[in-house]
Amino acid sequence: MGYNVYQGDELIAENIEEKEYTVEGLTPNTDYSFSVSEVIGDKESEKATVTVKTKPVSVTSVAVAPKTNNLEVGATRQLNATVEPSNATNKSVTFTSADDAVATVSSSGLVTAVAEGAATITVTTDDGGHTDTATINVTDPEPEPEVPED
Repeated sequence: MGYNVYQGDELIAENIEEKEYTVEGLTPNTDYSFSVSEVIGDKESEKATVTVKTKPVSVTSVAVAPKTNNLEVGATRQLNATVEPSNATNKSVTFTSADDAVATVSSSGLVTAVAEGAATITVTTDDGGHTDTATINVTDPEPEPEVPED
């Protein structure tokens, strides 16, 4: 006695003897439909259909770059978040500023220097709450020296 395994109409495993079978190469966090039939001799039973959902790939870490940023008031800098592993199912992140009076940050990581001081920007993954930080040092631009007229 053995089992046949089908994905759709395609026979993907024939006459396997174990009651457990691993299908390789499936996309994470995706629904799949498989059918199984029992084979005894040259007779095959009706197929029983099973729907399975593959597990998502969880985030393990996040890194923000550049880590240190020196900006003048009014300047902007794009921060980039890299989520690991690269095939994580949910790579969504949130950026926040510890001091919006010094530097603000948009949902896409664009920092705007507001006033002199230092602020920490934190990036947090939606999946797992992993964090990393960047430092924003804001300076007031030096005024142009006045040139005396002759």
